[in-house]
Formats: sequence, structure tokens, C-alpha cells
Amino acid sequence: MLLAYTFGQGFAAVTLAVFLFVWALVAVRIVRRDDLGILGKVLWIVGILVVPLAGLLVYFIWDASRPRSR
Repeated sequence: MLLAYTFGQGFAAVTLAVFLFVWALVAVRIVRRDDLGILGKVLWIVGILVVPLAGLLVYFIWDASRPRSR
């Protein structure tokens, strides 16, 4: 029996790959931040692990609202 490949399966696979890539980028960005202590970094990582989509959205909004230093 030949396994059928559908558009939905492909879309789900691409969506998962993009989500994992974005999650990894945010996790690396959190770990490399100098203004957060160890506890802050751990809490952000746990937050984006426990509630992935909401955690990423909250982090993007929070990170965009903080001032940049040059």
C-alpha cells in the first residue's frame, strides 16, 4: 500500500519546522542576554517551553518594548 501524502501533512510539517526554528532562535537570544540574571533566563525558557505560542508572543512584545542601548 502506498502512503498518501496530502497538503495538510506537508503544511503541518513545514509549520512545525518553522515554529521549532523560531523557538530555538528565541531560546538562544534569551540565553545570550546580558541584562537578565540566571533566574530570569530560566523563567523565560520555562515559559516558552510550557506555553510555547503565548510565551513566544509575550517575549516578542516585551523585547520590542524595551529600549535599545548602543
